[in-house]
Amino acid sequence: MVARPLFTASDLLTVRRAAVLAEKLTGDFFELAGDEWRRNPYRLFTQKETEDALYQENVFAHVVRCTPLHATGQGSDKGTSFGIVLQDPDILRALLRSYVHDLWTLVLFILTHELIHIVRFRRSEADFEASSEARDEEERLVHHMTRDILSGVRNTDCVLKLYHAGTAPTEPETNSN
Repeated sequence: MVARPLFTASDLLTVRRAAVLAEKLTGDFFELAGDEWRRNPYRLFTQKETEDALYQENVFAHVVRCTPLHATGQGSDKGTSFGIVLQDPDILRALLRSYVHDLWTLVLFILTHELIHIVRFRRSEADFEASSEARDEEERLVHHMTRDILSGVRNTDCVLKLYHAGTAPTEPETNSN
């Protein structure tokens, strides 16, 4: 069995720094209170923490619902929070296939995308348990919002290709302008 690449300590520092900016940009877009992420924290998980238990094919990350052990009451959302599961092997493999090895921009895009989902779930603008068709529509909507939020970020076009193809572009685009 071939070992899957995992984030290094340096990669995790990049992820944490990207998370700070993703929180700010997402918060500004939705006009959230400055302490939103402190009052309503989410968790970041990596492959090392989750192993294969939370793996999903064909995505770089996904949102999970987390319920603390101390939360009580059947069917209650009290104590429910969200987590973002980063699938570092898939992210790192995509970057290795790319001519642009930019973990910062890719993770900024991924985290912004997933934070938008979290805001929409918290506001009941999207259903966490939605049907497949509704989830596909939610993905399209969140993808467009992510593009709007990150419209000025360098290398965003390369990152969009990573998302659309599930792999990295193999050669640079030429600009005919």
